[in-house]
This record gives sequence, structure tokens and C-alpha cells, in this order.
Amino acid sequence: MTQTPTQTPPTQTLLTVKTVQQWTQLSRTTIYRLTVGGHLHPVRIGRALRFRRDEVAELMQNGVTTIADNLAP
Repeated sequence: MTQTPTQTPPTQTLLTVKTVQQWTQLSRTTIYRLTVGGHLHPVRIGRALRFRRDEVAELMQNGVTTIADNLAP
């Protein structure tokens, strides 16, 4: 008797940089600055960066534009 494996739904939705740009209205450069500044923690899949949706949502609730304005150019 064999059992078919059950698929576990993903617990985290991962977003591309482009999706984060569209969602936050921030530039690609600002998103990378947020990453370097430790405000966003990307997941690296190969060479690609992905961002956790819940982390981006939390950043937006906490005032992403205020944080972005304080980043070094």
C-alpha cells in the first residue's frame, strides 16, 4: 500500500524585485538600499533575490517612505 505525498501550502509568499517596486512605488535602487541597510531581508534563489511578502507589508505599514528617505544616496 502506497501513500501519495500531500503537498504543504507555502507559508511564505516570495515577491520579485519588480513586484516589490510595483507594490511600494519605490525604485529598484531604493529596494536594494533597504536590503543593504538591513530593513529588508531577501531570500536568494540562485542568483535571484526574492522578498517575503509579509516583511514588505510590515515595512509599508511602518512607513517605508520615511525609512527610504533616511537612506544614504
